[in-house]
Amino acid sequence: MNNRARWKRWKLPPIKQDILVSLDLETTGLNPKSERIIEVGAVKFRGETEIDTFSALVNPNRKLSKLILQMTGITQREVDDAPDWDEVKTSVMEFVSGVPIIGHNVGFDASFLRSHGVKTNRLYDTMSMAEIALPGGPEYSLVRLSERFGFQHDNPHRALSDALATRDLFLHLAEIIGGYDRGVLEQIQRLGSYSGTPLSGLAKRMLDTVGATSIGTVHTLSGIDPKEISSRIRSATRTPRIKPHEYKTDENTPSDHVKNIFGESGELERSLPDFEHRPEQIEMAEAVSEAINSERHLVVEAGTGVGKSLAYLIPSALHVLHTGARVVISTNTINLQEQLIRKDIEITRSTLSNYGVAAENIFASQLKGRANYLCVKRWQNSMMATEPNDIESKLLSKLLVWLNDTETGDKNELALGRLSSLFNRFSAQGALNCPTNDGPCFLRKARNDASHSNIVIINHALLMSDIAMGGGLLPEHDVLIVDEAHHLESAATNHLGFSVNQFQLENELRRLIGPTGLCQRLIRVISKLDTNLLDVSENTALAFNDAVEIAIKTSSEMFNFAAQIGADAQSYSQQQSELRLTDAVRAQPIWSDFEITWENMNTRLLEVSLQLVDLCDQASRSKEKSDEGLVLDAHSVVESIQLAASNLREAIPEPKADGVYWLRTRPGRRGTSINGAPLDVSDVLRNALFESDRSVVLTGATVAYQNSFERYRA
Repeated sequence: MNNRARWKRWKLPPIKQDILVSLDLETTGLNPKSERIIEVGAVKFRGETEIDTFSALVNPNRKLSKLILQMTGITQREVDDAPDWDEVKTSVMEFVSGVPIIGHNVGFDASFLRSHGVKTNRLYDTMSMAEIALPGGPEYSLVRLSERFGFQHDNPHRALSDALATRDLFLHLAEIIGGYDRGVLEQIQRLGSYSGTPLSGLAKRMLDTVGATSIGTVHTLSGIDPKEISSRIRSATRTPRIKPHEYKTDENTPSDHVKNIFGESGELERSLPDFEHRPEQIEMAEAVSEAINSERHLVVEAGTGVGKSLAYLIPSALHVLHTGARVVISTNTINLQEQLIRKDIEITRSTLSNYGVAAENIFASQLKGRANYLCVKRWQNSMMATEPNDIESKLLSKLLVWLNDTETGDKNELALGRLSSLFNRFSAQGALNCPTNDGPCFLRKARNDASHSNIVIINHALLMSDIAMGGGLLPEHDVLIVDEAHHLESAATNHLGFSVNQFQLENELRRLIGPTGLCQRLIRVISKLDTNLLDVSENTALAFNDAVEIAIKTSSEMFNFAAQIGADAQSYSQQQSELRLTDAVRAQPIWSDFEITWENMNTRLLEVSLQLVDLCDQASRSKEKSDEGLVLDAHSVVESIQLAASNLREAIPEPKADGVYWLRTRPGRRGTSINGAPLDVSDVLRNALFESDRSVVLTGATVAYQNSFERYRA
């Protein structure tokens, strides 16, 4: 992610003119109702000026746990000799009286203050500030952030040291946030106001002295300028001077070069100071070069330390330069994708350049599945529509800040943590029916880059999607190299299978109803198109809401029934969380009743789906750009409902002979899911990989099966 500033700065963020208290507490545990404070540390300051400090140990009148003793370094004797809380309380109250309190995860400290009889004023949370102002993370602990920015923090988990470090962090983050465009601050303030998050108050204070005049560019209602994002994407889009398949730069054979590069005293040894000649690496590189240049397949096992990445990257680069071909490399993990694109490709380029090959004609890019890219239209729709809770507010604000800087829209740039599952709501995965090609689109940019690259790095999930669709997701290529190939079978099983989760399905349905639900908003769009439909629209909304509520009810009944089947089976299977839906399970009398509940649910889901499709069709007549994201979002819910209904039909009344199905339950949680997968994916993989004209190389640390490669033969 590019971290260059895109913000108009004020001379002094107004928050730095206020008197504030940075406070930290050490406690005997996490529960404010049952645990006690053992240390208070606080610093009162105004901007860079320190006004006063406060530090006190507190006797909790109990033994400290071993964990607390080790983490804080506070001894039992120190707290035994300290005053009781009643003796410290008045001093703490006087120190924080009438002053906003800052803390790192301030909600924790505030809850303990309140449980100990101290009222709190406005709160500012440096953890929330960091999560939004530093969307890429990677870590948000006070210790890591202090190290990152060079703040003095000599005694982590001692209250005063933590409070001083929190003060320094707050001032630094206030500088960053204080430089945001007015439109961005207004959106952060608005989003946080629904749930009363501390960040909302901070943004409001930042805006207090700005007045009615906007600072910098006037952004749209969502806090971004789509034209600026489009311009940024265009400037970052790869447009190589020579397209793949249009050049040949070298008349020598790639195999000749491989020996000179990987051999003893070869170019790799000259280019890399720490390079160690390995016979296994040159053997693999020669085998890869021979296979891809003779259009044959290869399976090669390369254990740790062989250096297999360069053993296939350098022959691949030589091949594309010699023939004008394109090579696609698939990995199991995004981490390896990142390593290849950020490190190993650069080593390949520099080595070949030093060797005298035209390495400037190597164009490499990374391509991921739709779910990895933000859809700007879907995000804008959510920004303008929702009254988010605390978690949703934090993610929307984080994405807002990131959107004003990112060139890729790739979620891997973000430190999402527990917010990761919510990202799917804004991803391009739900934008399959995008009606136009105008406006910023990160997925389109990534695909364009791939089409102008001669080495494309993907992951197994995208490879499986391409196989499942019969091609079309990947640019045409002459060579496929599959690294971490020992994970390919499990990736195929997971990707070609399905899981229908109760919690996720019912959450999708709930997005449709209520005053800010998708149904009500679609109807408002339709009513604008034809005012004669106002009365009809109100009746439609009521009927649709009723239909969705019934669908949720029948879903709950069906999944609860499934959970009961699982619970009954667990008494005989040692409390396993999964139950295989075998013929024996389906033959039980209870299964017929289960199918009846499924049929009832299926009818209701299809009813909701058909009504929603009709609303989408009517709303799609709108010419307003702001309505496109709404229709996209609604279509994504249609797709989710229809896919869930189709998968449940397969798993329950119409199982395939070559499929395996199972029930997964999590007692006490709404985590029941019904799952399915192909019983054997080997034929699918064999046909997709080895029955094509391209050369395929499979490699990994453990690709052999029982010391044999026979399983890969047709």
